[in-house]
Amino acid sequence: MGQTLRQVAEARRGQEALICGEARVTYGQLLERVGALAAGLRALDVGKGDRVVALLPPGPEFVTLFFAVADLGAMIVPLNPQARQHTLEEVLADAAPAVLVTARALEEAAGKGRHVLLAGEASGSGIRLVELMGSGSLAGVSSEGAEEVAAEGRSYERWDQEGVGEGRAERHSTPLVQAEDLLALLYTSGTTGKPKGTMHSHRSLIAPVAASTKLRELWLRRPNLKTIGQMAVALGRYRQRLLRAVGKPQTFLSTTGWHTITGLEVMLQALLMGDRLVILPRFHPRQALERVERERVTILVAVPMAFKVMAGMQATEQYDTSSLLICGAGAAPCPPELAHEIQDRFGCAVHIGFGATETGGGISATSIADSAARQAETVGQPMPGMEVKIVDEGHRKLPCGAVGELACRSDSVMVGYYGAPEATAEVLDEEGWYYTGDLARMDEAGYIHIVGRKRNVIIRGGQNVYPAEIEAYLTTHDKIREAAVVGVPAAVGGEEAWAYLLLEDGAEMAAREVVDYCRAALEPFKMPSQVRFVVDYPRSETGKPQKFKLREQALREQAPRE
Repeated sequence: MGQTLRQVAEARRGQEALICGEARVTYGQLLERVGALAAGLRALDVGKGDRVVALLPPGPEFVTLFFAVADLGAMIVPLNPQARQHTLEEVLADAAPAVLVTARALEEAAGKGRHVLLAGEASGSGIRLVELMGSGSLAGVSSEGAEEVAAEGRSYERWDQEGVGEGRAERHSTPLVQAEDLLALLYTSGTTGKPKGTMHSHRSLIAPVAASTKLRELWLRRPNLKTIGQMAVALGRYRQRLLRAVGKPQTFLSTTGWHTITGLEVMLQALLMGDRLVILPRFHPRQALERVERERVTILVAVPMAFKVMAGMQATEQYDTSSLLICGAGAAPCPPELAHEIQDRFGCAVHIGFGATETGGGISATSIADSAARQAETVGQPMPGMEVKIVDEGHRKLPCGAVGELACRSDSVMVGYYGAPEATAEVLDEEGWYYTGDLARMDEAGYIHIVGRKRNVIIRGGQNVYPAEIEAYLTTHDKIREAAVVGVPAAVGGEEAWAYLLLEDGAEMAAREVVDYCRAALEPFKMPSQVRFVVDYPRSETGKPQKFKLREQALREQAPRE
């Protein structure tokens, strides 16, 4: 990964790479910062195979840390900066990181990190806490019982001037880091409610970028005999927008968190393809549209719910979005009516991306050459280099048009779940096929249609929500005997979580009390949207709640409300 960035950056040292607020960073400056930070981390004994937790919002600091960790052969563990205490504790206990990096501006998160740090050091884990400030420096956090990483802040430049440059050059000349080495540990909550670390190598995170590069050759390179027909179709549809983009660096706008595979891959694609990356640390619809207008953004990536809000604002406030060529929607299902609304409001193509943390991002995606209907009603064709098949319960391949489980294989598929070989074997076979748990069919033209999910997962605001995690927390309340959480379609795409609760004998509880209890420990996207109290559940012969019947009940209740 480090080698790839250097090859791209050396060819465009003076070009802008990152724009975040008032900060503007060129590729040359990024290389210098990455080198200095890598040397500083190495001085803290961070080396090959060590885990480095990034509790940072999207921004230049995250980018610098990611590539510095890559240079060292270490593993980055990106976490949601808004993660609750219990989530941090679970992940830190599992990952056993050497260092936790946070930002001074994130006082609440830093406080949580410090609390976990002290608990960890008390048990002998030796986690060190580092604050990475907006100016690009590192400083130790002094607090009773915690190791002080550094007595004073050290800037990238100062590290670079203190004799580490020679060591860094020696390290770069020696091929210590291989493509198969692990680079990232991306946590996604498991069906048991416990977060699972998805292991990705340098190769598996670069592979999606290579696939996207090939996909972009259709409209960013001069057409050849193979692509001229598709190019003509796209040109007829997008005219000046496409002509302005051909052969030039693109400008991405990232609005999703970089602790998710969607956000991380947007960052990697923009930088490793030599483009400009405009960053919003936290999504705000007006700010996003203002950035599109001011920076002449060509590729806007957001979750469907964010596009719904922005499309509504565009209808009333009219921002100049004529630079947009592509609106990329991912991380949650995008309803066809929303895709058509995006096309109408912004006048550009819609790329619906479909993938998973386990696949390093996209399994399939729609293309700028696809018809408006295919862009809205399918998740496109498999990405270049991605093998896809639809299989039955016995993993036998099904014929075209049949509905079954979607399986895929490529260099981007994860190495496995960290410390969980049994969980890995459930989804990844010996031939490298990953079984997604999604029900799909493929039409004769090779376009994939998602029809449902085998696994009990709720997708809300681009985040995976696993009912078992919410249920496990709800049942810690002394009034709640049993909990069943189901996903119900939301009005703007994605799903809502409905909680059906069975109380202890004689207990009384209001829905507001349940919500307040959840708010104390669960992330906002995991909060139940509706709470219902039941005398008992419809149950199977083995006594398990029949969630499909609860979901049907919720849909009946939801229909008149809509």
